[in-house]
Amino acid sequence: MEPFIIPLKPLLIFIVVLARVGGLVTFAPFWGHQAATKQIRVVLAFALTFVITPTLIDKLPMPPTEPLALTIVLLIELATGFAFGFVGRLVFSGLEIAAQIIGYQMGFSLAAAIDPPTQAQTAALGIVAQMLGLVIFMSADGHHWLLLATVQSFEVIGPGGAHISATLAQLMLRLSADALAVGVALAAPAIVMLLALEFALAVAGRAIPQIQVMVLGFPIKIAAGLWLIGASLYFMPGAIRATLGTMKDGLSRVMVAL
Repeated sequence: MEPFIIPLKPLLIFIVVLARVGGLVTFAPFWGHQAATKQIRVVLAFALTFVITPTLIDKLPMPPTEPLALTIVLLIELATGFAFGFVGRLVFSGLEIAAQIIGYQMGFSLAAAIDPPTQAQTAALGIVAQMLGLVIFMSADGHHWLLLATVQSFEVIGPGGAHISATLAQLMLRLSADALAVGVALAAPAIVMLLALEFALAVAGRAIPQIQVMVLGFPIKIAAGLWLIGASLYFMPGAIRATLGTMKDGLSRVMVAL
């Protein structure tokens, strides 16, 4: 009986692709959600790697065989996957910022909950916004964008070819600032309306001292905020899709910066 021999190059390429895909699955929206256990994410990373690797075997050079050099390459590949997943995470951060601003203006900060993806205390609207954004993200094939960008990145960035530079750091800071700007822009109509309502309540409290502004303010602001959210539901998917569209540009820019 002849011994079974595993070719070295396909095995090493599989490990390299697994490191980059594993970094993506760890941070990217949908795949990196806390609802998916670590075991599920590991199985998902292996499954995606099994599908991707055959298309890359003939395109990628032979990874180093020395243990130390291979370890360095795997760490670089893992960081590359983290960078791609982080870009997608920033988009959802913008949606969460918008929901938190609206929630705090409405008074929902008094009833905060634990956000599953970040394990941090956040307003109830933040969780709703993330769920809505995730649904639109899936319907717009955003998860396919991330996977396609990861596959295409091997044509631009070979195994271990990525490097951290000042350009990459500036780009990440710019994307973070853009996420904040998107969050404020999405919440701007609610901010204006709720601030005007606060001003009206303050004037009413001065003009008619018998009115319990603190008692009436919470239900009025909540009702006004929920009405505004309901009125904007028709336009919200388009706005979120436009926001998600920035993820494509961000992935391309990160690919070039790496």
